[in-house]
Amino acid sequence: HTQARLVNSSDSCSGRAELQYLSEWGTVYDVSWNMRAASVLCGQLKCGSAVAVLGSDWFGEGSGQIWADVFDCQGNETHLSKCPISSWSRTACSHKQDAGVICSGSSLAFHEGRVRLSGGMECEGELEVYFEQVWRRVLLDSWSESVASVVCRQLGCDSLFSISSSSPSSPEHSHMCVTGFNCSGSETHLGNCSSAQAVNCSSRDQLSVSCS
Repeated sequence: HTQARLVNSSDSCSGRAELQYLSEWGTVYDVSWNMRAASVLCGQLKCGSAVAVLGSDWFGEGSGQIWADVFDCQGNETHLSKCPISSWSRTACSHKQDAGVICSGSSLAFHEGRVRLSGGMECEGELEVYFEQVWRRVLLDSWSESVASVVCRQLGCDSLFSISSSSPSSPEHSHMCVTGFNCSGSETHLGNCSSAQAVNCSSRDQLSVSCS
């Protein structure tokens, strides 16, 4: 492909991903898209790195061609054309699966990775993380002390005192959870930790944190 762009958003560093092959623009099939490829796209557009990969419900459905090539990027390439490509069947593609991206250079990225504690106490409560443009509870089963210490630091509280489980969220919030943050413990912000993903809460326990 020759060019890339992010469209249908409030700024040029977020939006529905579109790529140009020869002279034809098309959208990106979200099954063939991941954070590494999105980060390369963000860098190519001089928008920093990717903070979220979203579905078509965020930036709308495109029209015309759908590019379903799988970009096998490492994440440090300067241009998507530098990533090896493996093909994917186009038969299942629909614009309902158009991929969107939020780059760190976008105003929408400001809140990504922010944390808050519910319950009214400054350094103790049920943890919520702003992830993929929604406040989400955090599943207990994927958490670690290194991640919780990043949270305490980000909240402006002292070091981690304890982790405990809280009851599953109410049915109307059953889809609002996140899991899988991978932190070393030295990060200043949860947004710098990798591998998080949005999940259904179902009936699993969620995380409460107490910082000392």
